[in-house]
Amino acid sequence: MKSGRVARATLVPAIAVVLASAVPACQGQISDPGGWGGVRQELLAPPRTNFEQVADAMQPHCGTLDCHGQVGRNMRLYGGRGLRLAPGTNPLDGDTTPAEYDATFWSVVGLEPETMTAVLEDKGANPERLSLIRKARGHERHKGGTLMNMGDPLDQCLTSWLSGAVLAAPCQVAAMYAAPGMVAAP
Repeated sequence: MKSGRVARATLVPAIAVVLASAVPACQGQISDPGGWGGVRQELLAPPRTNFEQVADAMQPHCGTLDCHGQVGRNMRLYGGRGLRLAPGTNPLDGDTTPAEYDATFWSVVGLEPETMTAVLEDKGANPERLSLIRKARGHERHKGGTLMNMGDPLDQCLTSWLSGAVLAAPCQVAAMYAAPGMVAAP
């Protein structure tokens, strides 16, 4: 009897995967070459190029040790102001490493991969489909509160990255930290 329950429990996801495979897959940068019984789903990721600017802009707003700069979060931001990849490393010791930028990139991209793919297919249109944007804008419950308003430097930095071309100037301003609605002095 127990094995029958297990079989039924695994049958439902298997059927869902088979049905989803009937829809043509998107061409993208991330893929599962095989996965569940040979089903292949490709997902898109924003450009990794210039992501350092985006990560640096996110660090002071989201990456502190009391927020996404801790291992208990599903979206973890690694870097010189919070969580470090190397165990025992002091957050204030040195700049963000290339490995930390990579870890942050995959943490952000992996948060909602199917939704991220949909936003990227639309060239960054309607980015509020992503909880990353909704929560930072204060449109969804967020322990950290509102971190940016539409059009603020951090918002421009994130949404430009999602549209495929990072805007360096807003990212640099956001990296210096300013509360929502305020502009940091360069």
